[in-house]
Amino acid sequence: MSDQLHEELKRLHLAKQQEAMSQGRDFPVNIIFHHQNGGHLSQNTVRNIFKRMLTKAEIRELRFHDLRHTFASLLLTNGESLAYVKEQLGHSSIQVTVDIYGHLIPGSNRNAVNRLDSTKSSTYMHMKNKNG
Repeated sequence: MSDQLHEELKRLHLAKQQEAMSQGRDFPVNIIFHHQNGGHLSQNTVRNIFKRMLTKAEIRELRFHDLRHTFASLLLTNGESLAYVKEQLGHSSIQVTVDIYGHLIPGSNRNAVNRLDSTKSSTYMHMKNKNG
């Protein structure tokens, strides 16, 4: 979670806590998004809220889970390592991450091929010097 998001969630949590106290009701300590009665939101409720937000923002329909893929894709296209993305997503192995997101690593194929060129050049020069 980014520092900015962390600070915003802390601010929101404090505001909700103060609102609950001013109304004389208990506030769930670890819940920021909840029903008015203080209970947890169901998956269907979250999906419905998300869908309404997308409609209001005029964004095409997405599954909530698609945000996970967007997060991973943005990290990789911004140059973060596969190991870091694996940890963020909680994948059991880096192979899972590579299988799903490996194609998003910027320039990875070109870099691999270019490294062969430099290897070929140094190998050629080494052989040339060795053979005279």
